Amino acid sequence: MRYSRKSAGILSLLLLFNSIGMTACGQATAETGHVSISMTGMENTPVINYTVPTLTPNVLVDQQGYAAVGEKQAVVKGRQSVETFRLVDRETGETVYEGTVKQTDYNGELSLYIGTADFTDYTGEGEFYLECDNVGRSLTFSLKEDHYQELLEALCTNVHDRCQDRSITEDEIITLLEACEWYPQVLADDNGNDIPDLLESIADWLEKTANDTEKPEPENMCYVAVMAKFSYLYQKYDVQYATQCLQHASSVYTKLMSTSGRDAEKFMALTELYRAAGLYTYRNQILEYKDFFEDNTSYLEETAYLYGSMTYLATRQPVDVDLCTVFMESIRNRGEELAKRSHNMIDAVMNVNNGTEDLLKRAEELSCANYVLYSYQYTEILEDFLHYLMGRNRDSVSYYPEEGDAADYLLLIAQQVSLADRH
Repeated sequence: MRYSRKSAGILSLLLLFNSIGMTACGQATAETGHVSISMTGMENTPVINYTVPTLTPNVLVDQQGYAAVGEKQAVVKGRQSVETFRLVDRETGETVYEGTVKQTDYNGELSLYIGTADFTDYTGEGEFYLECDNVGRSLTFSLKEDHYQELLEALCTNVHDRCQDRSITEDEIITLLEACEWYPQVLADDNGNDIPDLLESIADWLEKTANDTEKPEPENMCYVAVMAKFSYLYQKYDVQYATQCLQHASSVYTKLMSTSGRDAEKFMALTELYRAAGLYTYRNQILEYKDFFEDNTSYLEETAYLYGSMTYLATRQPVDVDLCTVFMESIRNRGEELAKRSHNMIDAVMNVNNGTEDLLKRAEELSCANYVLYSYQYTEILEDFLHYLMGRNRDSVSYYPEEGDAADYLLLIAQQVSLADRH
């Protein structure tokens, strides 16, 4: 009797595998991910182990969608070469566009043919999927005229809520302030007071943070940098409040200075204080870092050094020309390096990267290079970063927005919105 039950269990599993294979009908393949099923003996010792492959599509797309007018590409993979693809309206089942799969290469390591389905020429809106003979179809995605603008508005709403309940961090706030400084023209002003709503949300966060009697105010250099940067950006809207923020930033910095070493966050705070206040004491302390920057090529790995460098380059106060040259060359070299590495980092099939957090950090670095030295190539690569994170990857997983800081995504998307007229 025991033997019959065990045999029946094995037979059921085999039937399950066959069912999965028949249900897939060529629309997905077991390329990545596994689910293990174990059978145990009387003493709970695994005696048989089956691994059920996780099925993923062979046509990889950005599941958040694409801008209707702009570059639109998907990655096609299969055990045999695929020549054509079809763009299908999900609602009607009608094929609205057909094209040729381009740049088909054979990856011997994976035993896969890999190509690109480019449907840039189609500019309609709606819900669609791509399908190819032999390898099946993609997941559904949307095409919208204001695709990035809608994503930006949703992120700003998310940020507003998190500023209200103060669940947002100083690290995220500093990135949001970069977006306010670089791309104010794309930020909403729903109440019509000429102040970007995002900047007003940050103002609310600052006021609550400084005046909360139950939760202690942050005492770190990043918070100092936030207050100083905010004061610089807000002075054209409310000089009095901006001045109060700057004075408070200076007070907190003085309190922390005696116990802080020479690190990235302190440097960022100094650059923001110097730009906003222009005091030579801040300038002199910045110059104490000069030898470090001249002898170090990896400091941009730390976001605080990166943002501090950007602020120093942007200040209208007197600066050290040699130090500015070091920063410009470092940022330019970093941009070139990331552009060369990006193909591997966001390869839709190989996944040669260190995860979402690291990808967002690299995209952040490339955004800085693109802001200082605008490059159409950088802009395209940054859009590809977004497509990768939103589902055009080996596992067909959309990491947006659950994984990674919303502020990082907002900075990247704001850049895409600001350059939308390039099409």
